[in-house]
Amino acid sequence: MKKEKSTLKRRFSFVSLIAIFFCVALFSVIQFYLMDDIYALAAKISMLDAANEISQVDFENESQLPLLSDFEASKGIYIEIYNKDGGLIYTSKGNDYIYNPSNESRDTLLPRNMKLLSHSDRADGSYFEMREEVYATAQYIVYGSFFGKDNNSMQIYYPVDTITKNAETASWTLFALCIVALCLFYVAVYIFAAEFSKPLITISLTAKKIADLDFSQNCPKFRINELDELSKSINALSSSLENALNDLKGKNIQLERDIEKERSLEKSRREFVANASHELKTPISIIQAYAEGMKYGIGCDSTDEFCDIIIEESEKMNSLVVKLLEFLHIGSGEYPVSLQEFYLDELLISHLDSMKNILREKEVELDLSIVSNLPAIGDPTLIRIVFNNYVSNALSHLNEERKIRIGVTSDEERYTVTVFNSGEKIAENDIGNIWQSFYRADKAHGRSEGRFGLGLSIVASIQQITSQDYGVKNKEDGVEFFFTVRKGEFGAPVVQ
Repeated sequence: MKKEKSTLKRRFSFVSLIAIFFCVALFSVIQFYLMDDIYALAAKISMLDAANEISQVDFENESQLPLLSDFEASKGIYIEIYNKDGGLIYTSKGNDYIYNPSNESRDTLLPRNMKLLSHSDRADGSYFEMREEVYATAQYIVYGSFFGKDNNSMQIYYPVDTITKNAETASWTLFALCIVALCLFYVAVYIFAAEFSKPLITISLTAKKIADLDFSQNCPKFRINELDELSKSINALSSSLENALNDLKGKNIQLERDIEKERSLEKSRREFVANASHELKTPISIIQAYAEGMKYGIGCDSTDEFCDIIIEESEKMNSLVVKLLEFLHIGSGEYPVSLQEFYLDELLISHLDSMKNILREKEVELDLSIVSNLPAIGDPTLIRIVFNNYVSNALSHLNEERKIRIGVTSDEERYTVTVFNSGEKIAENDIGNIWQSFYRADKAHGRSEGRFGLGLSIVASIQQITSQDYGVKNKEDGVEFFFTVRKGEFGAPVVQ
């Protein structure tokens, strides 16, 4: 059976209750056993004060003697005054009946008939005694001393019974008050313990949520400084853990992305090697076949034709190797982009002039919409490669209309170059793949026209490393490719 754990409030209340019982017991022992001594000491102090006042009374003046009776009544004491010869000259009125019964006339004052129980002298010659009546059980504390010029003496009696009753009454009264006070103290302690434990419970619940990686709850502020500091520390710990966890999650997500990217790159590498091997295998096989034919005299009448085929396949293979090297260099991310100021219109027109023989041979109807003086910033070599690949791609997909439209539009920050060719639209499931290496939407005529599926992938790599846009749109009568170039202003600093 699992032992139930006690709460702070329960422990605090239990300890307080034990402490209260201990205090009550200790206080009870002290008051019930020492209260009589305390009251006796108080009585002796009162008797000393009374003796000092009595010493001021002139006993030869009978008019002052009644003052002693009033004094006795107020102090609760009995007084006896003796002359220097030991004769009793004053005693309490109405108390002479306690004297020796043989004094029947009661005309002569006689001292009290008492037996001595204890005696204690003081340094000034006075003394305290404990006496008991012979004919009764009453006991008295007696104080005796000499005073005045006539060397009179006095004896002051304080009833022990009065001391006992007063001490008992005071003891029970104080005991009752102590019980009430301690009960109120216990209630206050219980309430304080409950109030003290509430913040700890709140902090504990918050800590449990933090342990469960739930950082939605924060500890509130508390009036007790130590608890408030603990609350702030818990909140700071929660915030730090949440930030660390979020950072770790972000790094894990990035790591997963990097791993996935690496897998994708590895897959792309394998596909690239396979596609490159396949593309190179065909012209090598053709060259090998025709070379062997020439060696063994097969088709001797067609030597020139064989040579032409070998040269053609060699050119295709060389073109493929150049494209591969170009793609790998640009796609590696290590290509040294060199930003320069140039006029975009001049670059485009210049490249089209270099292709005028090809355009004339293919009977292309070229429509240009390019204005003059278009200052731009970029790498002219890379932009020329992009533009060349777009134009070459357009030439490969012309239909009977043989139309190519090239235009430049602009906004506040960049130019958009468009290359349109009349021809068949690109299938929707091919649009997202045409930027991949060795992908050809028109697989039937790709190789026969010297196309290997690398041109558009090179365009994508260049635009990505220069942080520019690119894309393709199907038009009503053909396909339009586009890419963007950053605007420039001659004389302004070029930011790499």
